[in-house]
Amino acid sequence: MGASASSALREDAVILHDAMREAVRTSPDSFLKTVEDIDAESLDYWIDEIRSSTWVVAQRGDEVVGVVAAKRPDPDHDDEDQETSRYIESVWIAPDLRGHRLGKRLIKCLLEAEYRKSKHIKQVLLWVFTTNSAAIKLYRNMGFVRTPRKNEGIKTEIEYRRDFNRKVYAAIGLAVARWHDKLRYGVTYRELGNGDSA
Repeated sequence: MGASASSALREDAVILHDAMREAVRTSPDSFLKTVEDIDAESLDYWIDEIRSSTWVVAQRGDEVVGVVAAKRPDPDHDDEDQETSRYIESVWIAPDLRGHRLGKRLIKCLLEAEYRKSKHIKQVLLWVFTTNSAAIKLYRNMGFVRTPRKNEGIKTEIEYRRDFNRKVYAAIGLAVARWHDKLRYGVTYRELGNGDSA
């Protein structure tokens, strides 16, 4: 890995840390982690997150106003195939931009980025707290369907699933939406670590 790629990856790791810190700070009921938990993680932790998962951010200038991740199933806890399944995690939009469908477009950007990496993806899953009605509405509007699975942890979570195939990918159609978001809200989207070869 060259020095510039390493530097770019470190910069993206700082961006991810700051984005997750802001997400947890402004939406503490949507995450199990606290701001202190986020701050306790080293820069290497955030670099590993970028390398092992797909992270997409929405930015308004230099300010991150949205974040989302796609992760492979954890073989120690999940039954799904790592090649054909992805879990969506850490969906967040800044409070002042909610209600403008940016969350939907952010997730679509994530799905587009993940599908570019692996054409074998057949399903996308996510867990959401039963108390997060706005997120549940978003996922349902995007075609996610509730599964029978429930997690009774610190907060009760329910699982949603969406089949993913070429037709779904073709329907993403983000070019016009990206142009609209940039023009109207000054928001652009990008994948973290995309320029890093490692």
